[in-house]
Amino acid sequence: MDKHYLFKQVILGGTFDYIHKGHVSLLESSFNLGERVVIGLSSDSLVKNLGKYANHNYKVRLKQLNDFLKKRYKNRDYTIVELKDHYGPALDYESDAIVVSEETGKFADECNLLRRVMSFPPLYKIVVPLLLAEDGDRISSTRIRNKEIDPKGRFLSRDHKGIH
Repeated sequence: MDKHYLFKQVILGGTFDYIHKGHVSLLESSFNLGERVVIGLSSDSLVKNLGKYANHNYKVRLKQLNDFLKKRYKNRDYTIVELKDHYGPALDYESDAIVVSEETGKFADECNLLRRVMSFPPLYKIVVPLLLAEDGDRISSTRIRNKEIDPKGRFLSRDHKGIH
């Protein structure tokens, strides 16, 4: 029996410098809700324009994300598109839902304002809670890059926040 999904096309976006537990949660929500998932992967120029930093360039991040998705969602309909701005697939008429974290929910609101101007129906906004590391702080690529935590949020550096 085929599964019936709540939405035809769910979108999400990110840098995906290190794929971590938080990313997995966003992706899992997207694939559980959408028949088709479109993932916007931040271009190198967008990362720079946002004042962010990524250890890996776009090509490497694309390969890492694709490898992860092929393994985990091999029989699912998904596409990865290069994000050159905040909106990307959010301005595609076919998109009907957007999955965001608590930190990125404002981008969904901006997208819906633009969609209204374009006479598109609004995206249904699904907010996925941030996942926390062992110390109660959020899991992030920055913390992984700084070798504070691993992608599952476990400590690598016991000196973090004075923990010994």
